Amino acid sequence: MSFTEQERNRLAALADILIPATRDHLSASQADVAGGGLDQVLATGPEVANGLREILAMTVQANAAAAVADLREKNGIAFGILCEFAAGAYFLNPAVREAIGYAGQTARAIDPHTDYLDDGLLESVIQRGPIYRPTEK
Repeated sequence: MSFTEQERNRLAALADILIPATRDHLSASQADVAGGGLDQVLATGPEVANGLREILAMTVQANAAAAVADLREKNGIAFGILCEFAAGAYFLNPAVREAIGYAGQTARAIDPHTDYLDDGLLESVIQRGPIYRPTEK
């Protein structure tokens, strides 16, 4: 399900209200949330498309700031969908992740220390020994 250029522009305008540009960070539209970001989100979660289209239809008449404020006040579900989309697509952008110092998910070694044995938390269970009922054949 593809979005038209007009829909993408409107989506970018709404997302810019949620994530405006700052001195050190890109706005949502500068991070291409309604372009490549939208495409990436839809590739992994196509079910988001219908919700975004409904939001665009609901907000087509108002300016972006008023539309977002109205969604926030009157339609928490739609506002949540818009926020989740905007943030998700925003942080998919490599320049955004670099600006905040986030390298993405990386493999980390599991700590071999078994903290559940600290402070005697399981000592009573260990002292009790195994208890179970054998299964019947």
